[in-house]
Amino acid sequence: MAAVSRRAFLRWTAVSAGLLTVSRLRLPPPVAAACASGTPVLTPAQTEILTVIVERMVYSGAPDMPAVRDTRALETIQQALVQLDSATQSQLSWLITLFEWAPPLLQLKLHRFTKLSPDEQDAYLRDWATSHVETRRIAFQALKNLSVLGYYSQDATWKGIHYDGPWLPMPRRVLAPEC
Repeated sequence: MAAVSRRAFLRWTAVSAGLLTVSRLRLPPPVAAACASGTPVLTPAQTEILTVIVERMVYSGAPDMPAVRDTRALETIQQALVQLDSATQSQLSWLITLFEWAPPLLQLKLHRFTKLSPDEQDAYLRDWATSHVETRRIAFQALKNLSVLGYYSQDATWKGIHYDGPWLPMPRRVLAPEC
């Protein structure tokens, strides 16, 4: 695996912190209305693909960590995505679809990503992370940042990473059930 420079580590940490901050902001009325009207960024099929991606990205094997599906990680990700411009939303939508259907082309596997075994999924993710193609590495980082943002921002995960939460109670917004 390639060594990560201090500057690159700090940049990705800042990007992740920024995304987490954006996900905690109150939605302006037009975005809240779009979210409540049932028009999320991702289709149900893409949400399922992203769920499997997030499950593999954050899987630690630790018994005290909740399953991704037992948290509101995907709702948090959807809420962050609603706040992005439409071009970025479209690119992410295409990325998720490509990620699902590319294993036959990139790894000569006759299955989609969600149908691969967990070990094959991990190998596929490593292939994206260490690709010689910069665009694939950037796409992997985007999916990884969304996964970490969605999962580790959930209170249920804090005990497993030995984080007691913020010193001062922070007001938490309630996500709309449709998002």
